[in-house]
Amino acid sequence: MPAPLPPVANEADSDARIVESAVDALRAQLPPGWSVNLELQPARLTEGWRPDAAITVDAPGGGRPARLVAAYEPEITPKKAVEVARRLQSYLDENPEAQGLVVAPWGSRRTREVLRQLGIGFIDPTGNIDLVLKDPGLVVRVDGADQNPVPNRPVSPSLRGPKAWALMKTMIEVIPPYGVRELAAAVGTDPGYTSRVLRALEEERLITRERRGPVTEVDWPALLTQLTSSYSLLDANETSTWIARGAVWDLPATLAASRFETRWAVTGSLGATLIAPVAAPAMAVIYADDPVELAGTLGLLPAETGANVIFARPYSNAAYARSWKTDDATYVSVAQLAADCLTGIGRMPAEGEALVEWMRANEDRWRAPDFDTSPNPLSQR
Repeated sequence: MPAPLPPVANEADSDARIVESAVDALRAQLPPGWSVNLELQPARLTEGWRPDAAITVDAPGGGRPARLVAAYEPEITPKKAVEVARRLQSYLDENPEAQGLVVAPWGSRRTREVLRQLGIGFIDPTGNIDLVLKDPGLVVRVDGADQNPVPNRPVSPSLRGPKAWALMKTMIEVIPPYGVRELAAAVGTDPGYTSRVLRALEEERLITRERRGPVTEVDWPALLTQLTSSYSLLDANETSTWIARGAVWDLPATLAASRFETRWAVTGSLGATLIAPVAAPAMAVIYADDPVELAGTLGLLPAETGANVIFARPYSNAAYARSWKTDDATYVSVAQLAADCLTGIGRMPAEGEALVEWMRANEDRWRAPDFDTSPNPLSQR
């Protein structure tokens, strides 16, 4: 254990203890023979900003230790992480032998991801560690607490619930720019609520906005991850399970031929395999406003076990937005397919991952240029 820390100028003693505890968490994860030394507020080497601590990491057998310069933040968010990284980088430009590190009481997964993309490490006392040492070579990535154990402010409810879900889904699907009122009108939400959701998403570095202006960029892969963190196919939607006597692959064509007046749309494996096939679908998942009517027409049998058909009453009407057709059968949007597969059962998550890879390579085939367009991913533009 390190010696007791001396008083820290311009920082509360509690902040110094947090830094020490975070370093202890790092120390506990290192291989045998490695050592970590902490020095709070090192001597000023350059004018301007200076780090709050210096940390050296020694590998067994001698050699040059890794030197980390650390910035302490009492409350870190993805947006603030970018600002802190810039301050660290300005220091690192003058001290190229060092590496940057952020220390905080707690950091979210998204915050750590943003810092990683910027080449900056992170540690906190709960055991969240994301650190890559160049020399001596070492990678430490450990998940600690997934929620802030002592939140400094109430957790915003704005990224949960069907309204926030519908807004996020829409921003994944539609290419910006668009303003608050335009987005709110398209989704059917209150402009004030929509503005609060956008502020929360901006703080998470999931979107970029002009100051008091429109959304200009959407990090749709990260936003899809955020959306699926509070949504799952079977939990969010009201579902019922059935058995089809024939092949589930035939169900979309049968539904298309039946000319139902009530809404329905295919999701899950049957949709994903048309775009990014992984294996022959074994389960059909279909959104339906009247599942019993569809089940009766298709001759399905209700089943508690062994089901190969799931009907779902949608979590939000936004599930139907930007649906597309092929051979007169209706399929949900590609983003909806991805969300449902990633949070589904069996091999659906693997199908979802394959679909996301296709989405990355083919944005022009599934992202809409405006709110009224429903791209067909099977069409070549």
